[in-house]
Amino acid sequence: MKRAAAMVAAGKVPGRGIDHADVGCPGLILRTTPLAVTWLYKSRTSTLRLGAGDELTPAAAREAATRARLALRDGADPRQDLRVFGHALRSGASVAEAVDAAFPEEIAVPSDEERRRRGPWQWRDLVEEHLAAKLPKLRPRWAAQYERHLRRSADGPLAHRLVSLVTLDDLVGVRDRIARAGAPSAAADTVEAVKGAMDWAWQHHAPRAGLQRVEFPWWRDRLSMDWASTPRTHTPRVDELARTLVIAERHKALGSTAKEVAPGMVAALWALVLTGQRAGALTGTLRADVVPWEGRPGWQIWTWPGAAMKGGRPHGIPVPPEAVAAVARQGADPTSRFLFPSRVPGKAVTPVGLTQWLDRLRGKEKAGKGGRSTLRPEADLLGAAGIRPWTPHDVRRTLGTYLDLERLGGAGSAILAHKPAASRGEQAERELAEAITLRHYVHSQRLDLKAEGMEAWTKAVLDAYEAAALSVRT
Repeated sequence: MKRAAAMVAAGKVPGRGIDHADVGCPGLILRTTPLAVTWLYKSRTSTLRLGAGDELTPAAAREAATRARLALRDGADPRQDLRVFGHALRSGASVAEAVDAAFPEEIAVPSDEERRRRGPWQWRDLVEEHLAAKLPKLRPRWAAQYERHLRRSADGPLAHRLVSLVTLDDLVGVRDRIARAGAPSAAADTVEAVKGAMDWAWQHHAPRAGLQRVEFPWWRDRLSMDWASTPRTHTPRVDELARTLVIAERHKALGSTAKEVAPGMVAALWALVLTGQRAGALTGTLRADVVPWEGRPGWQIWTWPGAAMKGGRPHGIPVPPEAVAAVARQGADPTSRFLFPSRVPGKAVTPVGLTQWLDRLRGKEKAGKGGRSTLRPEADLLGAAGIRPWTPHDVRRTLGTYLDLERLGGAGSAILAHKPAASRGEQAERELAEAITLRHYVHSQRLDLKAEGMEAWTKAVLDAYEAAALSVRT
């Protein structure tokens, strides 16, 4: 470098100039011309100017050449970075400082797919991977609920947090955020789903989740929700159920629009009262699972597969002609594959829809986003008719109680697909009868026994409905 500068100063550069190659850094050239000394980087395809000879020390020139070679290898253009490098050196920066300014370290950001395959997982990855493994093992209704509970945890800033960095404060924050929204039961459900997801990751995917150093799952004992459900005790009377049907038929359109509830929804409410079946299974009833009962004209047998039932066993009930006619006259689309179709093509009405309709009939406020609520424009139509609050599940309690009083408790138990709890001190004969009943229930649907109970219950409901409808007309 000293010799090159002296040659330029003395005007003794031969010809067009001289190139000196650095044996320690392939491609680094010190070019001396009659006018200047310049550092260059030469590759097989291009030549880049690194800087003036008096601006770059050999160490700086070698660093610049190395960076240029790496950039060209990756298909990048290093000229802008080289200009920044030279400017930093001219401003008094050290070589290391200039490197930091011009050639920042680039950290490869993995794709979502790659991160989930190799880790480290973020919270959103844990949610997606756990749901993919968990949901196929759950019945559709419970799967939808479990997914909703767990996804609430990823609605906030926790979504992009590494699972290995998640703390108790983070999870308590999720719990409290949901509870403040006015849903303590939802917060409790989310807490259980979060603990289940963390357990699953710790047991089966600790390296990818970043939990391999966790010796004990701290979240099991430290994360909780101080809340317990209150057992429901509502048992609406038969006349209250009947009056609800009358009012529901007369107030299909509620709210600011004239849009009526779907005929399938009205039919589902009738079927709920007439059969006492769980709303989840009932609303999803397929027409293909409804068959005539041979030997009993006008009767139908409604059936549900084990996957739709809480107990996991197939279930069927005989439906009397009067009940079939009451449901049919609501005008549900007979071409739908569902017995209770919604307005959405190819869909059935839902248990949530039934509950919301009853809420509207009661004039109940509707919870909105951001803690807001929507006031119902109507008054409490059910309360004004002397009908106490009840939910779809409460019908089961009423049906069972009524048939028990009619000495048809066995039929009620069979219709509702459960075994009534036995109290201590009952006579041995009744215990034996229940054992026989259970054994037969497991092996057959006992339709004749159920039919006796369905006839009595249907007559009670329809008689009460006629009385309620007459009262309204007069």
